Amino acid sequence: MASPFHLENIFLLATVLLVAVSVAVLLRIRYRRGLRDIPGPFLASILPFDRMLSTYSGHQFQRHLDYHAKYGKLVRVGPNHVSLGDSEQISNVYSITSKFDKSNFYTLFHAKSPVGPIPTVFSIIDPVGHKSLKRPVGSAYALSSLLDFEPLADDCTRILERKLDALEGKAIDFGTWLHWYAFDVISSITFSNRLGFMENEEDVNGIIAAIEGRLFYNSIIGQVPWMNQWLLGNRFVSRLADKIPSIKRLNSAAYIVQFAARQLQMRQNVKAEHGRSDMLDKFKRTREGEEVMSEKELLGHASSNVFAGSDTTAISLRALFYHLCKNPQAYRKCVDEILDFDARGELSEHVTYYEAQRMPYFQACMREALRMHPAVGQLLERIVPDGGATIDGVYLPAGTIVGMNPWVAARDTAVYGHDVYSFRPERWIEADERTLKFMDRNWLAFGAGARTCLGKNISLMEMSKLVPQLLRRYDVKLADPNAEWELFDYWFVKQEGLRCVLTRRGKQQ
Repeated sequence: MASPFHLENIFLLATVLLVAVSVAVLLRIRYRRGLRDIPGPFLASILPFDRMLSTYSGHQFQRHLDYHAKYGKLVRVGPNHVSLGDSEQISNVYSITSKFDKSNFYTLFHAKSPVGPIPTVFSIIDPVGHKSLKRPVGSAYALSSLLDFEPLADDCTRILERKLDALEGKAIDFGTWLHWYAFDVISSITFSNRLGFMENEEDVNGIIAAIEGRLFYNSIIGQVPWMNQWLLGNRFVSRLADKIPSIKRLNSAAYIVQFAARQLQMRQNVKAEHGRSDMLDKFKRTREGEEVMSEKELLGHASSNVFAGSDTTAISLRALFYHLCKNPQAYRKCVDEILDFDARGELSEHVTYYEAQRMPYFQACMREALRMHPAVGQLLERIVPDGGATIDGVYLPAGTIVGMNPWVAARDTAVYGHDVYSFRPERWIEADERTLKFMDRNWLAFGAGARTCLGKNISLMEMSKLVPQLLRRYDVKLADPNAEWELFDYWFVKQEGLRCVLTRRGKQQ
């Protein structure tokens, strides 16, 4: 029988060995070839906690801006993660011909169904699979197709105007109304069925809250995606989570898919009654009599529209109204342009997309708002391909995860000038052809290259139609001109606190 003395020595030796091995492993990670000389926070170089904590804080976009201001163009933000601040690398990493594929971060955005995860056009990481998924639906998201649905957007605008008329002169949460509008539009053009967010003045079936809960989980656990299989990606844990109210809101992936499935079923009844055409009608489900899109894939596409079809648009709409209201001179110039077009009889009852395209200052305001506030505030992660890559003179081995935060790209002084923190639409009008090319390259509001957001044209159509329409009808002011909104970055950088007072034009005192 071993004496207590011997047991103590064995325990001490085991502890020393464990510490030594841990230190050796951490040092090996810290001084990994290719990453050892890239500056960044020490903790971030050995453990993923820095990324997880900065994501949990809801301000990772600001953390990345601070890191690049302190450390330079390349920042090591994880044991195997490098944040890019050199705009010249956008064409290298995100171009259509790039070999840098998406990382496993995106797999957490797979649609969740009883038959297992359903990869979507956004979440699939295999480039061949992405092309296969996109091919039958790409034309439905083309601007030429979406313009067929302008009347459906106009129907939603009429409802919004009626509601805003009733709230005239009152301080309202304008940001929430814009979100309800965006959700009603995407449901109308996708399922031929407006869900009634604006009519009911509520989050229908709690779907917005469900999406926010899932985004919170995905953005944090996505920093270490392998953990998902032990958390909500595990069936047992998932079932257990549904019994705990505080966690259930994070486990909403299946609920979102179920919601989309119900809309698909209801769509059949609505179409039988009204015979409307919608986006799903434009999906090419068969080719020469053969099926090219399964029911599972159809559900994945429908779920994607539900999951991301309103957030990006709502965020962009809030950004444009907020920055216009915070900058009276730009607001006045934008409104004057819209009213001049109206006075000349060049606007329809409801502003069309092409009418809005003829307003140069409004277009500049829209681009500047999305530069100031890109919807996504985390790294657009990509994997260094086989053979490695040299970026800014530093060799990064294959498998290294690199990415640029759209907020970092949007504040590159070498591209946009030294007033990058100022809302100045004129920069898009004054720029010469060469500068404008670089500005467009850095404008990652909808991503870049082959993986550009499929819903980009939906957002641009809605913004182009709604904002001029409301500004010619109402004078929009912040309820408190000195108030600042709050930003929360869980993949999307959402805003809270856009409280406004709207007054019908001609009624101002």
